[in-house]
Amino acid sequence: MKNDPSYFKDYLKLRFKRYYGYELDLDHPKTFAEKIQWIKLYGELERFSKYVDKYKVRRFIKKRIGEEYLIPLVGFYKNADDIDLDVLPNSFAMKATHGSRWNILVKDKSQIDWKAAKQKMAKWIKSSYYTRNGERQYKPIKGHIVIEKLLQDSWGGLKNYRVFCFHGKPKYIMVDLIDDKYTDLYDLYWNRIRLNPFVNKSFPKTVKKPKRFDELISIAGQLSRDFAFVRVDMYYANDRILFGELSFTPDNGFNRSYPIELDIKLGNLLDLTRYV
Repeated sequence: MKNDPSYFKDYLKLRFKRYYGYELDLDHPKTFAEKIQWIKLYGELERFSKYVDKYKVRRFIKKRIGEEYLIPLVGFYKNADDIDLDVLPNSFAMKATHGSRWNILVKDKSQIDWKAAKQKMAKWIKSSYYTRNGERQYKPIKGHIVIEKLLQDSWGGLKNYRVFCFHGKPKYIMVDLIDDKYTDLYDLYWNRIRLNPFVNKSFPKTVKKPKRFDELISIAGQLSRDFAFVRVDMYYANDRILFGELSFTPDNGFNRSYPIELDIKLGNLLDLTRYV
């Protein structure tokens, strides 16, 4: 992707029309999808780089809500060749600091193709997530690798709770499984919100509300209070709440799971004149 702003703007308009079927209106954006594209162009996202860097953000989390909400850190590495598999625990999660979904989850290190894993991580380190997706918050981040404890709930899986926060106020919670494609959306009263069934695969039945739900929402509010919009991702495993990541442009602004009426409703919650 070229770095020329006018090229990027034209590219977004073309991609948006092909993806959603309607014109991207950057002068008067209404839907959530349109407003995320506006943010990518005009939101000065580079200032949020320290919040999306998977290593540096740990300092912010520790200061704002406490170290107990951080996934235990196994190691931090500038180069893939510096990682010694022999000294790692039997299970762990390897993540690139400067991108999204650049992860390798290892349940049993005796089963991993270590050569292939190192090659993949080396490729991540040399790559720019910004040039791939146009999300400027990743542009200043130098690629490294963090290794964390692998999270699993007692039933063997793991749920991710993604809280959509507008102007410091949590409004909706998206729940999905790490290993599966199930995704649901709930309001703060734990009513399930209908998503597009042609795109989204919902859980077979309503997900049980976490026991520490009020605390989870409180944490999302604390972490989001400085931002016009951010999605606060957290894990709830073995009755513990653990921080996942902060997302300022979720799904890069391209998610057809939201029916148009919901997309407009989400868009109405975000006042771009207050985007600070």
